[in-house]
Amino acid sequence: MRRRRDLVTITSRMRRVLVSAISAAVAISAALSAALAAPGPREFGNSVQDRDLRAIRIGPGDRERRVLVVGSIHGDEREGHEIIRRLRRKRPATDVALWTVKSMNPDGVAAHRRVNARGVDLNRNFPYRWRADEPPGSGYYQGPRPASEPETRAAMRLIRNLEPDVTIWIHQPWGQVLAPCRGSAAPERLYARIARMPLKRCRGENLRGTATSWQEHRVGGSAFVVELDGGELGDAEVGRHTRAVVRVANRFG
Repeated sequence: MRRRRDLVTITSRMRRVLVSAISAAVAISAALSAALAAPGPREFGNSVQDRDLRAIRIGPGDRERRVLVVGSIHGDEREGHEIIRRLRRKRPATDVALWTVKSMNPDGVAAHRRVNARGVDLNRNFPYRWRADEPPGSGYYQGPRPASEPETRAAMRLIRNLEPDVTIWIHQPWGQVLAPCRGSAAPERLYARIARMPLKRCRGENLRGTATSWQEHRVGGSAFVVELDGGELGDAEVGRHTRAVVRVANRFG
């Protein structure tokens, strides 16, 4: 009888802890949803070294159609920031709520390195097909477990709350717009045509724990990668990429 009472007590405590954790997560999600509808920059999390993660919206917040553009997730691939700056400065007219994030990895940007402050490749840390197959220090280390990093969890919260119709993740230095192995890949084709870049099928499809694979299989919507060339973007190139973002957003958002 005593053993049964002990089990009941433990179960009750576990239930209270679980309810408390769920309530906290719901409260955070509700607060973020309310913040995303308001004007101005929105913080959606912090990095390992407590740098703010911020999203800035272009266009009205009451639009049901949403598009997200991320300037970088690897700290040494920073030319996508120029596209984000141009979008924010020019603030082009759009038929959608266009959300921009300069970087999901501000600690890596500050240190001029691919990984975050704990040496994790954030684009291998998402909880879809995650696998521990790279050692720490490799540059592709996926972390000790799926979504172990605060930047990854913040990105997941943002995407779940926005539920963007289209998400564009900017990388370097392959110089290609990446498309899935099958299907029309209409957003990717349009972007590639306007930005004057080749379209590449299947490249990166087998990578594990990536942001795009997690998003498409767990949240929905279209998510694809734009791989800029290595080196700096010229002004004309920045302009073409900006136009490509807006055209894709207006047509597929």
